Amino acid sequence: MLQKKLTRIKQARETAKPLPGGIAPLTSSNDFKSQSVDSKPAAKILDHHFSTVAGNLTVSYLKAAQTDQQHPDLITLGTARPSPQYSPWQTIQTSCLSSDFYDPLTPPSLHLTTQPCVQGENAYDLALAMNYGHSTGSPQVLRFLTEHMELLHDPPYRDWEVCLTCGTTSGLEIALRLLCNPGDTLLAEMYTYTGAIACARSQGVHVLGLEMDEEGIVPSDLDRKLSEWDTVARGPKPHVLYTIPTAQNPTGVTQSVERRKAIYEVAEKHDLFVLEDDPYFYLPLSEREASGGCSSDEGREHSVDGSDLEGYLAELPCSYLSLDTSGRVLRLDSASKILAPGLRTGWVTGSSQVIKKFTALTEVGALCPSGPSQVMLYKLLDETWGHEGFLRWLMNLAREYGRRRNVLIRAMREHMPEKWCRWRVPDVGMFVWVEVDVSDMCGRKPVDKHSLWEQHLEVEEAIFEQARDNGVLVSRGSWFTSDVTKLHRVAFRLTLAAAPVERIDIAAKRFANAIWTVISRIKNRSLQ
Repeated sequence: MLQKKLTRIKQARETAKPLPGGIAPLTSSNDFKSQSVDSKPAAKILDHHFSTVAGNLTVSYLKAAQTDQQHPDLITLGTARPSPQYSPWQTIQTSCLSSDFYDPLTPPSLHLTTQPCVQGENAYDLALAMNYGHSTGSPQVLRFLTEHMELLHDPPYRDWEVCLTCGTTSGLEIALRLLCNPGDTLLAEMYTYTGAIACARSQGVHVLGLEMDEEGIVPSDLDRKLSEWDTVARGPKPHVLYTIPTAQNPTGVTQSVERRKAIYEVAEKHDLFVLEDDPYFYLPLSEREASGGCSSDEGREHSVDGSDLEGYLAELPCSYLSLDTSGRVLRLDSASKILAPGLRTGWVTGSSQVIKKFTALTEVGALCPSGPSQVMLYKLLDETWGHEGFLRWLMNLAREYGRRRNVLIRAMREHMPEKWCRWRVPDVGMFVWVEVDVSDMCGRKPVDKHSLWEQHLEVEEAIFEQARDNGVLVSRGSWFTSDVTKLHRVAFRLTLAAAPVERIDIAAKRFANAIWTVISRIKNRSLQ
């Protein structure tokens, strides 16, 4: 199945027109999608979801003039784009690792040297990369990502597009400005990415936490909150849902296919727009049998042996984008967790009407992702690895994180006080969520909910500070909630991605000792 899809991509490229040239060439995913999309229905018109800011957007006359080049020998005295002769960089040379380098016992040694990017070359002219770019991204990178999204997600409507971003945080900030007005309420998991909370608050948007269980958002709670919404007392009914469906940050839980379908049904019922933030999508950690994807292979079992790409693809979750029949999902992907955070590059995928507005907002902000970053992506993903190599890199990266997960869990089982601590072993992503049960050892019984959450914060802070004194940094659970008064547990987020693997056991022991120390203080105080 995978090889057939890759062959179709290769054949489409062989018969396609040359990539558009010139500075900041006008480009679109529509230039790179397969012909099969023509048979799909169009997305629903969702203009009513756009914010006042989005409605007030006007075309950039300078950029429109630059892209409307009908004359074959057009000389520009219009846009202030410096001539390439004034750029001090003439060549960029990169080397990279093989896409299947991982060996747990030996350092990576397989290096591939890419073709240099130079001024005037046909593949990716460095002079263009060093100049202003189009807000959707360069044709070279956009083509690869469009093919990649169709290969993995294949949205079930025809008018979808991809747009590059300066990373997910930037993409989320633009998306919220696009969809929300000050005073609106954004729906999200009870615990969610701190950047999303800060971004919403900076725009005057409230965040309402939704109940969670072992599979993430509880659909019945989402439906109830929307059905019972009092617009007089609480303002406009929420119409945007922000969710991290895979390896949720911070709790690490992953929504099943059935859970995603149930949430999407609620979104259809209440006309919700869904922001799907999915940076950990590519990181299934276990070598268990797959629970099925969201294609004709659904329900089939695959064994993942570390080299089977078909098995790896079967392990990947079913995205909201692949379920979206209305065009009400904007999916955010990022290079940060799978390549390098310093690239400051990601991409969003959604309906054409949304991407056009997203691009227009980008033009009055970040303008476009870094040209050198795009050169690095193109040289690595397209020229060196190709689609199959990229997937192999992702598969091996997931395998490496799986080893790290196993080291951390073994250390926790050895050192953590399991009488008071509980955690779920993650099968995707890079987080372990640890809950510390101190309900029976508080020094004073709570007289109301307010004093209960205060006690939880006190214990959380004490453990955090003691852990830091012990020489290990963890993340406090309260940092990830929009309303600390709703806290009913003490929790911490541990990441398996950052520490040297040989020091993970030491870090877990230091954190465990911090919990033991604080619990001992609480128990002694209770006895006094």
